[in-house]
Amino acid sequence: MLDGNKINDVREMSKYGKAKGFLVAKRYNLPTYSNFFIIESEDEVQELLYTYKDQNDFCMRSDTKIGYTPIGVGGQNGNRETIFEYIREIRQKANELGTKGVAIIYWNNGNFCPTYETDGCFYLDYRTKRELIIDYIGKGWDGSYLSHGSACHETYSIPWEDILFLNDNNKMQYRKKVVCQKEYQKLRTSRINELSRRGLSRETLEKSIPEQYKGIKNDYFRQVVNQVIIPMYDSKDLQRHYKEYIPIAQIENGKVLVPEVILPERLKYREMSEMNEER
Repeated sequence: MLDGNKINDVREMSKYGKAKGFLVAKRYNLPTYSNFFIIESEDEVQELLYTYKDQNDFCMRSDTKIGYTPIGVGGQNGNRETIFEYIREIRQKANELGTKGVAIIYWNNGNFCPTYETDGCFYLDYRTKRELIIDYIGKGWDGSYLSHGSACHETYSIPWEDILFLNDNNKMQYRKKVVCQKEYQKLRTSRINELSRRGLSRETLEKSIPEQYKGIKNDYFRQVVNQVIIPMYDSKDLQRHYKEYIPIAQIENGKVLVPEVILPERLKYREMSEMNEER
């Protein structure tokens, strides 16, 4: 088991895509989880459960080494039983695909927000020295929809020279797209159906995900600007090495949380797959 708070483990952890994204968020003092662990066996699950004897809830995500084929096991919040099921599913998928699969267990003092209770998510696509593209999805969704390109409620394009002056008062001049209510209703129905198939209460989901889309709350936008957008705009070392980098900023319990900063190298496997198809 690798521990994100152990200096000796960090180098090995940085070989994994999502894990490295967390380490980047931590490096820039973005509001993120307090720690995370990488586990790849049931024995390591037992070790984690022993360490946190009184903890019943866990935030779980799958990961692969940078450049390896992803295993396609969706993230979820789990308990002391489902965490074993999760690592078994990862191991099975990894064996089928011939890749290196692990589970990331995020830690935030043991407090986790179910994805259907998030207050929205921002996908902040920095295109160095050119522009910042902001995709946003509203209450009841999480960042996976934005990173996979399967759903989005609003899109903004801010020229690079304007980023420093962006705020909740002038944001509308940069908005390029917004979902219509008809399309929002379709997305909401699809989201509720998907979550209910996982065994979640439809009644709970209906209450959690708004019937009408009302846009980004100014307070949330302000928090993201101050705590994520400006610090990442000032990230000169990232800009020296990358033409693009993408912080994910979720609103949980009214506050910003950045689970990771996506770097282009994490997506190298896609380039390789495309090359193989062309051959």
